[in-house]
Order: sequence, then C-alpha cells, then structure tokens
Amino acid sequence: MKKKTFTIFGHTGFIGSHLKKRLHYHKLILPKRGELIFNKNLGDIIYCIGSDLWKKNPYQSFHANLGYVPEIISNNKFTSFNFLSSIKIYENIHTAKENSILKVNPNDPNSYFKITKICAESFLSSHKKIKVIRLGNIYGNNFNAPLALSTFIRDSVRLKKINLTVNGNSLKDYLSIDDAVNLILLIIDKGKKNIYNVASGKRLSLKQITTTIKRITNCKILNSNKNLNISEPKINIQRIKDEFRFKQSSNLLSDLERLILEYKKKNNINE
Repeated sequence: MKKKTFTIFGHTGFIGSHLKKRLHYHKLILPKRGELIFNKNLGDIIYCIGSDLWKKNPYQSFHANLGYVPEIISNNKFTSFNFLSSIKIYENIHTAKENSILKVNPNDPNSYFKITKICAESFLSSHKKIKVIRLGNIYGNNFNAPLALSTFIRDSVRLKKINLTVNGNSLKDYLSIDDAVNLILLIIDKGKKNIYNVASGKRLSLKQITTTIKRITNCKILNSNKNLNISEPKINIQRIKDEFRFKQSSNLLSDLERLILEYKKKNNINE
C-alpha cells in the first residue's frame, strides 16, 4: 500500500491501537476524545469507536455507536469513511450474509447496541465513499475488556475458576486481531463492495473454549445458568474469500495457551 493519510477515531482502543501500529509509516491523524471536526482532509477515516456498555452509560453508547458518525461525515473532507460495525446485528436471523434483512425489536432493551449500529449503517448507506465492516468477536491481548473470553482468561489464572453464566453449548465466531487488521486494510484499499463480514465463518462453543482453558490452567468450571443459550448465527464470509482469498492464519483454541502466557507476563504472574 502506497503512503496515504489515515484518520483513526478510537485509536486508543483494542482494534484502533493495532491499526495504528500497522499504519505507523503512513501519515496518521489521531483525534483526541471528543475531537470531531478538522480544517483538513482526513484521508481514509477508520471509525473504531464503539460501546456495548449501554446499561452503564446509554448516552455514551449512543454517541459512540451512532451519534458521532453524522457529525464527522457532515463536517469534514475525507477520501473514504470506513465504519467498524458488528456481527451482533445478525442476532435472531438464520442467514448472516451482507445482504440479509435484519430484524430488531425496539421493546427489547438488550437490542439497544444492535439498533444503534444498524442506524449508523443506514445513515451511511446514502453516502458515497463508505465501507461498513461487520466484525466478529476479535480476540487478542485485550485482557481488561468486559468480554466473556477476557473474563475467562483472567478468572482462570487469578481465581482458578471460570463462572460460565450461559449454556456451554452457546456458539460464537472468533477471529484473531491480526487476521482482522489484515482484512480491514485490504477492504479499505481494494474492497469492491460497501459491506463486508469480517469473521472466521466458524463457530466455537463456550464449552470448547473453557475446557481448553481448564486443561491449560487447571481451573474449575462452574455452570450457573445452563438454561440460557446465546448462540450467534453462522457468519457467511464468502465475500472476503472471493475477493481476498481469505484463510484464517490461526484459531482461538490453538492460540489460548499463548494468550494465557501473555496475560501472565503482562501482569507479572509466575506459577
């Protein structure tokens, strides 16, 4: 990729910081929190801001997932705007393709995150120079995140137990941060479509994940709510296969031992 200008909104977050590291040899514009309007061309914008902590701060979650997007689009010059969305918008549908018809229930408070992401995508659909990148569950060294996988790793090491609060047969799609960053940059540079699923296309059960962690850390697994099954639909990734010949470079189960070692090293935990 030739040298270009990139603006990364959310560059201090997990995905944004990895993009910043990969793009270090380009001209980077790195906005401060709340900085949305500039008197210069922002080049290729990558919008990494997002929040699913709507219960704790619905106002912040609204602006992170939706509210800032029209402000940036309407008040700046740019070459392209690349919005990092989520495969969570596919909840409760059978086929998870880029052109699938999405379903929402405004009476379900748990749909707040999904609705804000869909609204942002809908707003962007009427604009030119836009790409929407729907990300799966991206894993890596984000050990402090309030995510199931991060919690499993922390608790298995520090507490010697994992509290599985949903049915172990619940299925999720996991993709490594390295594969995700590679695909995001390929889509920005060469993508022919406006919407892309960026995921592994394969689902793992939480039982597979926690059993592997148990083998590595010798922790206990507690099952506190076997009646709740939260499974994601199988994500169709044919588009990234066709355009970029995508194949996973690694998978979560084989990476878990490395991730646990990284967590221990980062927190000076010796066993």
